[in-house]
Amino acid sequence: MIAVGGALAGLGLAALLRRGWLAPIAGELVAGRRRSLAAVRARAAVRHRHDLALLGVAAEVQAARAISWALAGAGVGGVVALGVLATAGSTALAAAVVAVGAAGGSLAPGARLRAAAARRRRDVLHAFSSYLDLVQVLLAGGAGVETALVAAAEAGDGWAFERLRESVVRARSARRSIWDELARFGARVGIPQIEEVAGSVRLAGEHGARVRLSLAARADSLRQRQMGELEAAAQSATERMGVPMVGLFLAFIVLVGYPAVALVLDGL
Repeated sequence: MIAVGGALAGLGLAALLRRGWLAPIAGELVAGRRRSLAAVRARAAVRHRHDLALLGVAAEVQAARAISWALAGAGVGGVVALGVLATAGSTALAAAVVAVGAAGGSLAPGARLRAAAARRRRDVLHAFSSYLDLVQVLLAGGAGVETALVAAAEAGDGWAFERLRESVVRARSARRSIWDELARFGARVGIPQIEEVAGSVRLAGEHGARVRLSLAARADSLRQRQMGELEAAAQSATERMGVPMVGLFLAFIVLVGYPAVALVLDGL
C-alpha cells in the first residue's frame, strides 16, 4: 500500500509538472523568497548606516577596519593551518581554516559596531527622557517653549546631551523648529522614540500648556518602555546566572557518582 501510494503521488506530481500547473506556484515561492531576502538586506543596510551615524564613524573607516581584521584573522588562520598541514597534511582543511579565520575577522568589527551602537541608543534614550523632564519643569515655571528647550539642553552634560545641544543649535541657526531637528536626529541615528515624541509635540502646537501635557504623556510612555526593557534585561541576566549553577551541580554529581559507576563497571 505504501509503495502504491508513493507511485500514485509521484505520477500525479509528474503530471502537474508536465502541464505547467505548478510553475506559477513555484515562481511565487521563489519571488517571495527573493523579496524577503532583499527586505532583510535593506533593513540591515539601513541599521548599519544608523549605527555609523550614531557613533560618528565614517563608512570608509569601518570598511578599513573590516579589511584589517580580515587580514588579521587570515594570519591567525594561517598559523593554525600550518599546524594542520604538519599533523594531518590536508591542504583543503588548511585552506578552510584560513577562510574561516578571514571571515570571522571581517565580521568582528560589525559585531562591535552593533554592540556599541546599542549601548549608545540606551544612553540617548535615558538622556532624552531626562531632557523631557527638564523641559516640563521649565514650562511649569513659566518659561516659553523655545526657552525651555534651549535651557534644558544646556543643563545636562555627557555625550548624549551634547548631541541634543547640537540639534538645538542647528535648529536655531537654520531658523527651524527644534522639534523638527530632533525628529531628524532620531531618524538619522535610528531612534524612533525621539521621532514619535517630536511628532506628537509638534502636533500639540506651540502653546505651553498643551506642549506640557503632551510632553508629560510622552515622557511617561517613554519611561514605562525603558522600565520594561530594563526588567526584561534583568530577567534575562537572572536566567543566564542559573546556567553556571546547573553546570556546577552536574559536575558535582559526576564527581561524586563516578567512583561508584567505575566500581560497578569493573565488577561487570
